[in-house]
Amino acid sequence: MSTTDISHLMAGNPALSGRPAPLAHWHEGDSSGHVVQFYSEDSFLLDSLSQFVGAALVSGDTAIIIATCEHRANLAQRLSNRGLNVSKATREGRYVALDAAESLSRFMRDGQPDPHAFASTIGAEVGRAAASAARTNARVVAFGEMVALLWADGHPNAAIKLEQLWNDLARQYAFSLRCAYPITGFRDEAHAAPFLKICSQHSAVIPGESYTALGSEQDRLRNIAELQQKAEALETEKTLLHALRETKEALEREVAERRKAERKLLDSELSLRELSGHLLRTQDEERRRLGRELHDTIGQYLAVLKMGLDSLNTRQAVQDHSAATQIADCLNLAEQSIKELRTMSYLLYPPMLEEMGLKTALHWYIEGFSKRSGIDVKLEVCPSLRRLSGDVELAAFRVLQESLTNVHRHSGSSTARIRVTPEGGWLHLEISDAGKGMPLAGSESPRDALGTMGVGLRGMNERVRQLGGTLSFRSDGGTTILASLPCGPENSSS
Repeated sequence: MSTTDISHLMAGNPALSGRPAPLAHWHEGDSSGHVVQFYSEDSFLLDSLSQFVGAALVSGDTAIIIATCEHRANLAQRLSNRGLNVSKATREGRYVALDAAESLSRFMRDGQPDPHAFASTIGAEVGRAAASAARTNARVVAFGEMVALLWADGHPNAAIKLEQLWNDLARQYAFSLRCAYPITGFRDEAHAAPFLKICSQHSAVIPGESYTALGSEQDRLRNIAELQQKAEALETEKTLLHALRETKEALEREVAERRKAERKLLDSELSLRELSGHLLRTQDEERRRLGRELHDTIGQYLAVLKMGLDSLNTRQAVQDHSAATQIADCLNLAEQSIKELRTMSYLLYPPMLEEMGLKTALHWYIEGFSKRSGIDVKLEVCPSLRRLSGDVELAAFRVLQESLTNVHRHSGSSTARIRVTPEGGWLHLEISDAGKGMPLAGSESPRDALGTMGVGLRGMNERVRQLGGTLSFRSDGGTTILASLPCGPENSSS
């Protein structure tokens, strides 16, 4: 509770208002009154009850105990230890012990205490107790834990309503009532308001043992000051908690906004990747179409032209030696054109990649590349390499093709080495040369530099990423391209 709540509680309690640090007395001699006691330990409650009830029994008064089974048994034992004959008082009707839970069930209706049922049950018990008094003007004392059970079960409004019914009953019968609550049941901030309502239903409040055990006024004043300091600290903590909660909510909103922006960015990246993949597929289809067009159409035209020149050369050879020489030169040019055209069509889209697979296509390509470029290329292909999916084989072939093109155009190296290894469900390609290397922009790592290199490297990188693979390179006295493509465990080397 806050300092304001404590002040309100003291102002509403005559025992606490207008006087310094009152002594904690037990109201055992009161003939009427509705007192609430808060406690932490059962022993503290039972000791105070044995004093409250014991004083009444010694004076010939009547006591009604409405408590839990454990508390009833322990209270009876303490009274016996004080020299009181509880059994005799019970036979005389001056000691009535009732079970709190069973008594509640007699007047609770739909989760709330019913006034008429309460009057006919608990009111009747109080009336009988008053009639059993051993002397004139004897009083009735009562102790009830039913309100504590309701509070513990999470029914604060029902507990407050029951306190009000006890007050209504006090207008009909004269009795002194003691209620009790475990103070540990009021730990939450939400308990502050109902706690004050409970206190307001009572004529006096007995605080817990941390206060009542103090013997001197100075100790009690220090205790009150300590409680006020703790309340003030709690208010500060509440303020800080509120600020932290607002900060947390603001951070959560910011995180949600950033995640939303990231999702949009990711969607954009996915769209760009889909577009890039579409462009690559379109490019491959166009290469396939152009390769077939060159081979099947223009290649046929050149073949027919060569055959015509060859026939013409045969007829002219005996008539005109000069014309025959010119026709022979044309035949040679036609033959070279047919070879170049076939090479171009195969480079655009090698038919043996589809027909024979990656291993055969690599050997064919590297043999032709070495002849055209004069670069000595060493190829190492793992014997366990089998046929892969068309997309993986095409991507691997294009990476190797573009890499060797870069070696020829930019590295200045006279040698190149290629290793192809399936391992762990991945196809690994390594293409290295002994050339001048690739300059990096500033302090970029080779992996980061992929984004700043030319179209060839970006195209390779995009092909590999489309299939879920990776591409990187090293440049240290030469250049090494490293590509890894997922190919499935069945294509891994043993």
